[in-house]
Amino acid sequence: MGQAPLKPCRHVGCKCYAVAGGYCEKHQKDKFNFIREKRISPSKLGYGRRWDAARKNFLRANPICKVCGKPATEVDHIIPHKGNPVLFWDRGNWQSLCHSCHSKKTIKENGYYRGAKNE
Repeated sequence: MGQAPLKPCRHVGCKCYAVAGGYCEKHQKDKFNFIREKRISPSKLGYGRRWDAARKNFLRANPICKVCGKPATEVDHIIPHKGNPVLFWDRGNWQSLCHSCHSKKTIKENGYYRGAKNE
């Protein structure tokens, strides 16, 4: 068997090419360090039972995606709360989005999507 063809590194802005895992050697290490060291668990950010109930109520009252008009499945924080509980629970900072629009917004803000399977 031959070696797999080279593909661009999946790290945003990197011009290197990678074979295994989708990342060049430098960013393969960075990816795992980022996940291990900087990722905050959803529960520590406030996503628990209280959030689940508030989210369901908000989606019931606001069932349409603000961006594309499809049925909403996500409650998005317009201004990312980054752990700030006041901003997290401010309903004026919430909007209903479909999964696709929410994922695109998250990638644009963070450079990655936390729920991606290849993380």
